[in-house]
Amino acid sequence: MKKVFKNFALSLKSNIKTIVTAVILSVVIWFAISIQIFPDVTETITDIPVVIVPPAYMIENNLQLAEDYEFTANVQIRGKRREIGRLGNSDFLAELNLSGVTEEGEHTVGILITTNSDFDFEISPTSQTVRIKVERIDSITLEVVPNTILIRNLLVEGMQIDETGVTVSPAEVTIRGEKTIIDSVARAEIHVQHNEEIFSTFSIQGELRLFNREGVLIANPDVIFDNNNFMVTIPVHMVKTLGLNMVVVGAPSNFDLSSLTSRMSITPGELTLSSPDTSIAHRSSFDVGEIHLSDIDMQMLNNPFRDTIAPKLPEGYKNISGNASFTLEFTGVSTYTQHNFTIPRDNITVLNEPEGFDIEILTRELTVSVIGPASYVQAISYSDVIVTLNLLNFPEVTDSLIDLRSVQCRLRGSRVPAWVVGNPQVDVSFTRVEE
Repeated sequence: MKKVFKNFALSLKSNIKTIVTAVILSVVIWFAISIQIFPDVTETITDIPVVIVPPAYMIENNLQLAEDYEFTANVQIRGKRREIGRLGNSDFLAELNLSGVTEEGEHTVGILITTNSDFDFEISPTSQTVRIKVERIDSITLEVVPNTILIRNLLVEGMQIDETGVTVSPAEVTIRGEKTIIDSVARAEIHVQHNEEIFSTFSIQGELRLFNREGVLIANPDVIFDNNNFMVTIPVHMVKTLGLNMVVVGAPSNFDLSSLTSRMSITPGELTLSSPDTSIAHRSSFDVGEIHLSDIDMQMLNNPFRDTIAPKLPEGYKNISGNASFTLEFTGVSTYTQHNFTIPRDNITVLNEPEGFDIEILTRELTVSVIGPASYVQAISYSDVIVTLNLLNFPEVTDSLIDLRSVQCRLRGSRVPAWVVGNPQVDVSFTRVEE
């Protein structure tokens, strides 16, 4: 037996080359035969990315996927071994079939697989489905409301925020998101935070916050804003309550002005005003207007005079008292009366005559009305009325003419309690003098 094995080993060693050649030849023959006998094979292509394209129906009805899904699919193919062996997942297109999705909610949908290869092979149908969630998208446009509560304690003493003048730019925001979230939004606020003392009007960027119908903050809502950059302008005013005052102008220097103003009563007696700076701090009262002494006639003395406040306010000032008008009344004037005096032309004094002209007053007698306490008015005569025609600052006269000119009137004495009412005028002749 030992001799037999030895002879086999010697024979194998001497024929090794022949044996190897035979094995290789056998493999080649087997491979050729298998291709002829079994030309088609089945293979599986894996990890094909799934493309998600919402159909027109979903877009038109504001439906969209609730998440950014990332799916992959597998496919079985059958074809010639030499062709399908060269295919990979990039030769196939997998698409989510959303044609049956018509409403929001959870859905099970299939995956459609096609190929862009020119090879001839079969795609075996596979039942591949995925679970998705669909939501309906809606939008709402709201007016944004400024909220300055967090900065009120930073105002310097005496300053206040003019709440009615606070503005936001832009004034509206459009919010887009899942319908149930949009339906819950009832109010949009711009919250302002600041860390420094506030002395004057300023602008600052605010933070947009959404609240539901119960006034509860909607934290981190999954929505999209058309704008997230809001500038809030906050007008800051100084507030002070001032007594009202009516200024009487045009009174002669010898007139007892205090006696008349003490009889003037203004209702309301005071107003709370605000100014955009600290100028109001230097005011002790507020002048609602001025009235010429010659305009105070008997009708005004005996009847209330009303006027609006707003036009009297300096620029930037605001009336925060709520009183839109005031009433001026005279008290303690029941004994006041009006008396007319006839002033002869010779009692009218002409001042500042223009050079090159002869001046002549054509009015022979001037009627002047005097108002004051009856005891005083009835005790004076026309000679106590001083009438002056002052031609200074009148329009320049260039040629002969006759013109109507106003005169100035005052009464003789000191601390005179009466005054001339109206605007007395005389006809004046200007005649050029030939040199």
